[in-house]
Amino acid sequence: MNDDDTGTTSDRHDVTGDQQRHAPRITRRRALALAGAGVVGVAGAGSVGGYAVGRTHERRKVQEVAAKAAVPAAPPLFTTLVNQPGQAAGDIFITDMGETAATLIADGAGNSLWSSAGAKSYANMRLQTYQGRPVITWWESHSTGLAAYADGQTVIEDVAHNVITRVQKHGDVSPDEHEFSITPRGTAYIVSYVRTKADLRPVKGPKDGLIMNGIFEEVDLATGEVLHHWESLDHVALTESHAGVPKDPTEPYDYFHINSVAPTPDGNVIISARHTWALYKVDLQTGAVRWRLGGKKSDFDLPASATFAWQHDAQFEDPRTIRLFDNGSDGEVTVTDESQVLWFAVDEAARRARLVRRLVHPAKISAHAMGNAQRLDNGNLFVGWGTAQRISEFSEDGTLLFDATLPDVSYRAFRQVWR
Repeated sequence: MNDDDTGTTSDRHDVTGDQQRHAPRITRRRALALAGAGVVGVAGAGSVGGYAVGRTHERRKVQEVAAKAAVPAAPPLFTTLVNQPGQAAGDIFITDMGETAATLIADGAGNSLWSSAGAKSYANMRLQTYQGRPVITWWESHSTGLAAYADGQTVIEDVAHNVITRVQKHGDVSPDEHEFSITPRGTAYIVSYVRTKADLRPVKGPKDGLIMNGIFEEVDLATGEVLHHWESLDHVALTESHAGVPKDPTEPYDYFHINSVAPTPDGNVIISARHTWALYKVDLQTGAVRWRLGGKKSDFDLPASATFAWQHDAQFEDPRTIRLFDNGSDGEVTVTDESQVLWFAVDEAARRARLVRRLVHPAKISAHAMGNAQRLDNGNLFVGWGTAQRISEFSEDGTLLFDATLPDVSYRAFRQVWR
C-alpha cells in the first residue's frame, strides 16, 4: 500500500473549559523500500496554528462569541456501569470496529481525548515505547472483514499525531490486526495471514484446497529489514486444528489463526493459535517449536478443568507464569460457558503446568472472539472482553472496580498513562 494513499485523518482533542482548539497539520510522507517492496514508511509532520487577534478588545469579543457558540459536549464513548475507588492511573485505549471505525482514547467517564479516523478498519491501539519516547500504535486497513487480513498496515504516531513510521505490505506479508508489539531493541512483532494452496485430505478436505498460513515476523523498524520469519505450515500440522474445513471451496481453511506473539523470559517468543487451542514456544533463531501448551499435542499434562479454547493474548506475566484470555467458545463449539482470564504456573524443564488462578466477570460474560488482559502498575487487571463489548478493571483480589459497555467491538482494550 502506498503511504500517500492512506486517506487517514487524525484529530486531537484538548478541551479546556468551554473552549476547544483544533490545530490543522500538514504531513509529508515518504516510504522506505525492502527488496523493491515498501515495508516501513517514515513521515515527518508539522503543524500550522490558527490566527491571532491583535487588539485586546477584539480578542475578548472573539472569545465571548466562541464561548456562546461552543459546540455541545459530545456523548461519552461508552456507558460506565461500575466506577469504584482504587483504579489504576491512566486513560482507556479502544478501537471502534464498527461503521464509524476509529481509534479512541477516553477518560474513565468515556469522554474522548484523542482519536484517528479515515480508514475502514482499526484494531489493537495502545501506548508503546519507540526510540526512548512514548508512541501510540495501531493497525488499520482500507478494507473490511476477511479482506482486511491481507490489506493492512501498522502505524506509529507520537502523542501529537505526527506519523513516525508505518509497517506496510511486503511481498505476500501484510500486517494483520492481531498483533503489533514493539520490542526494547527497536523491532516489532507482526503477524499475517497468507492464502496458499495445500492438500487438505488429512482433515477431510480437497487435495487442492486453500488455506490460511499463519505468519510471524520480527521487523527492524528503522530499516525495514525482516529479522525473523516463521510460518505455521512449516511446524504445525493441519490435524492439530479444532476448526472445521469450510464447505465453500473458495474460502481458505483458517486452521491455525495466529492471534498473539509475546517474548519469553529466555529471549524467544510464545505464539497463541486460536484454532488449535494451543500456545507454542518458538525458538527465534531456528523457528523450531520447543513446546506446546494445550491443544491436541500438549507437552504439558493439563487436567480437563484447565482446558482452554479459542484463546487470545498469551503472555508471560513473570518468568514462571503464563496469563491468557480464554474465550471458551467460538459461538458454535463451547468448552466453557463464560470467558475467563487464566494463569498457569509453568515449569518448562520438567514439562509441568498447573492452573493457579482464574478470573471471570460477575455477569458471566462470554466473548466468542477477541479479548485481552493487561496487568496494571498498581497490580490491578484491565480486561477487554472483545466481541462482548465490555471493558473492566479488577483489583488484585478480584473485586470489580470499573465496568463499562461499548457501543461497538474493540479487539483489545488498555488502560495507560500517556499525558
